[in-house]
Amino acid sequence: MEPGSSAWLRLSPNPLKRAAVLAVGLFCLALSATAFEGRIRAVTVQGGQTLPLLYTFATNLLRIEVTDTNRPNAVNILALESGAMTLLFPHNRSFVRLPPHKSDDVPARGATSDLPAMPNRPPPPAGLPPGISPQPQAAGAAMSAPPMMPMPREALELKATGQKTNLLGYACEQFEVKQRGEVLEIWATSALPAFYGYQRNQPHRFGPDMIEERWAGLLTARKLFPLRASLRFENGQERFRFEVLAVTPQKLKPEDARLFLPPADYFETRPLPF
Repeated sequence: MEPGSSAWLRLSPNPLKRAAVLAVGLFCLALSATAFEGRIRAVTVQGGQTLPLLYTFATNLLRIEVTDTNRPNAVNILALESGAMTLLFPHNRSFVRLPPHKSDDVPARGATSDLPAMPNRPPPPAGLPPGISPQPQAAGAAMSAPPMMPMPREALELKATGQKTNLLGYACEQFEVKQRGEVLEIWATSALPAFYGYQRNQPHRFGPDMIEERWAGLLTARKLFPLRASLRFENGQERFRFEVLAVTPQKLKPEDARLFLPPADYFETRPLPF
């Protein structure tokens, strides 16, 4: 008789042991119930162009691809635990591995600042007018210009409105993000894995400023997945939309493992320096 079986629970003379095994069993059941494996179909609409997206979730991996076959689009493969991403480029059969990307909207754990430490400068010699720094002593020595620092970006905040609804069978809460006279309204759920936005190419070191390119990081940090999002101007005109069309929980097959690996005939390239 296996410990933890229903017969063992009935016959075990130790009530504390029975309670402990039952608690472990309920925990494992709850864990399996909340873990999501399967596919989510979504679409983004912007500037009159529609982009159909397919999210495929495995236990610790995510694949994001464009299902439109009119042109070869990059495929995103993400390791959910580490945040490392692999980009596949079908047009030239290449791939690149990217380290976990730190966004301004998702601070890295333990990080304090991206700005380099300023060097300690010696005090100016006596007799120099205020604001005049010492000049190079060596003849012909070149003046080194200080490094250009990026301008700080406007902070974005994901605010709950208190409104709730049900979309596609999932309990959703409404959130808003406001920037420069625009409002992004989001209906998101915590019953699905954390959301990651689709990347067409390698991210730049200094990230984008547009709200539709930054909102995904806010949801990732809160472990939310959007079922619907709409970005509108103050006059109500919509200029960006994201909507989930279908959520299909399903156990992936062993042959689906290839979806999360670069194809054998692809060659690896180095990440861009910026």
